[in-house]
Amino acid sequence: MTSCALRQGSGRLDARLTPWDERALGFVTAEVTHFEAELAQDAAALLAGLEQWASALAVRYLFGRVDANDQLLRAALAAGDFRFVETSLTVSRSSAHTLPAVPQGMRPSLRPAVADDIPTLRRIAQDDFHHGRFLEDPAIDTRAARARTANWVEDLVAGGLAYTAESRGRIIGFHAERVHAAERCAELLLTGVAAPYAMLAVPLWVTALEALGARDIQSCTTLVSAANTGILNLYARLGFQFNSSLTGFRKSL
Repeated sequence: MTSCALRQGSGRLDARLTPWDERALGFVTAEVTHFEAELAQDAAALLAGLEQWASALAVRYLFGRVDANDQLLRAALAAGDFRFVETSLTVSRSSAHTLPAVPQGMRPSLRPAVADDIPTLRRIAQDDFHHGRFLEDPAIDTRAARARTANWVEDLVAGGLAYTAESRGRIIGFHAERVHAAERCAELLLTGVAAPYAMLAVPLWVTALEALGARDIQSCTTLVSAANTGILNLYARLGFQFNSSLTGFRKSL
C-alpha cells in the first residue's frame, strides 16, 4: 500500500510514500501527513503502527510535522527516536493588504514556464535555494537535497503550476502556485530569484501577488522555513501574517 490510515483510541495518523523524494535521494521515503492524539499511549501505538507499515515497504526515511506547541506529540516522537530537523511557519496574506511600491523598471514579467526553461530553472533551484526539510537535515547528502529541489521545480513546470520570471530578456527566477478559484485562494508553492538578481525578489513577489489579485484571488497561504530569515523579512514587508509554527521530525529506519 502506498499510503496508510491508522486509528487508535483518541488518535489518528495518515502517511504516504513519497516517490518524488525517492527519485533524488535514492532510497524509499515516506511522509506523515496527519498526526493527532490526546493520550500518550495512543500516540505511541500510532507511531509503532507507522513503523510497521514503513518497514514492510522498505522505507528508510520517515518525515512528519506537528504543531510546535503540542507537547504530547513532540514527546511521543522523541520517545520513538525521531530526530528534530527543522521548524516551519505557516503564513497567509489577504489581498486587502497594500503592497509596497515597486519602480516599473524593476518589475519582472511572468509567463507560464515551458520545457525550454527547465534547465535554467533547475540551476536556480539547485544553486540558490538553501532552506527546506531536506536541505536542513544533516542526515541527507547536500547534493541529493539540492537535486530534490531541482526535481520539484521541474515537476511544477510539468504540472502547469510554474511561471518563469524574466527581466530585460533574461530569466531571473520563477514563481509557482496552486489556485483554488472557487474558494478564491491560492497556495504559494515555490518562488525565488537567482542570486545575481536578489534585488528583484520584492518586485517578483509584488508582480506575482498582483497577478493573483487580478484574478480575484482574495487570499494566499504558504509554508516557510523559520531558518530562512531573509524570506521571513520579505513576507513581513509584503503584509503576510505568521499563523502557526510546525516542528519537523524524521527517522531513519
